Amino acid sequence: MLYIVGIGSGEKFLTKEAEEILNKVDLIVCYSGYKKYVEKYNKPIFTTGMKKEIERVKKALEEAKDKDVALVSTGDPTIYGLASLAYELNKDNIKIEVIPGVTACSIASSLLGAVINHDFVVLSLSDHLTPLNLIIKRFKLALEGDFIICLYNPIGKKRKKPFLEVVELLKDKNLVIGIVKNAGRENEEKKIINSKELVKNLDFYLDYIDMNTILLIGNSKTKIIDGKMVTPRGYLEKYSI
Repeated sequence: MLYIVGIGSGEKFLTKEAEEILNKVDLIVCYSGYKKYVEKYNKPIFTTGMKKEIERVKKALEEAKDKDVALVSTGDPTIYGLASLAYELNKDNIKIEVIPGVTACSIASSLLGAVINHDFVVLSLSDHLTPLNLIIKRFKLALEGDFIICLYNPIGKKRKKPFLEVVELLKDKNLVIGIVKNAGRENEEKKIINSKELVKNLDFYLDYIDMNTILLIGNSKTKIIDGKMVTPRGYLEKYSI
C-alpha cells in the first residue's frame, strides 16, 4: 500500500490521520529537506534531493509492492505535490491512498485574517515545469476575473523574472497584498501591504520574498479590518444589514 501523505507545514498543521499513517507504515519516502519533520516516527527513511522527484516516487511504488509506504509531501500532496506523479508512474496497480494536508495558502489566509473567503486562484510562479507565458496568461485572467490570487514559489535564488512580470501587471492596481514567510513554521513572518507599496519598494521585496513565502493578492473587495486582511463573502449586502 502506498500512502501519499500531506504533513501541512511539517510542524503545527499535521492532521490526526496523517500522524496515524506515519506511525503505522514500514517506510517513509520524502524530499531530503523534509526528513527533519518525520524522524520522530522512528521509521526507515529514504530521501532524495531537489529535481529527483521521479526517482523518489519510483522508489516508493517499488517498496509498496510488499510493505506499507508513506510518500510525504508538505502542505497537501495534490497541490503542487507528488500525488499526480505517483498515479502516472503506477504501472503495477499498487493501491494508493492520498492523505490530505493543510496547504500553505489556507494557513497564510488564516494568519492574515480571512483572505480566501471568496473565489480564489492558486498559481505557482515557478517556471521549472510550466512555461512562463502560460503562468503570466493565467495571472492576467485571474486579475480580470477579480479573483483573490495565492502565489506559491514567488521568487527563487536564480528566478525573479516571473515575479517581476507579475509586479508589472500590478502597477496600475490598488489591491491589498498579504505576505507570509514560513507559514506555520519557526521564524514565521507576515506583512500586509498594497500593490502600490510593492511597486514602490520593489528592491526591498525582491530580497525579502523567497521560495518559503506565500503572497495573497486580494480582489477589489478585500480590505483591512482591525489590522487584518479580509475578503467579505457578501452576507451584509445580501441581507441588507
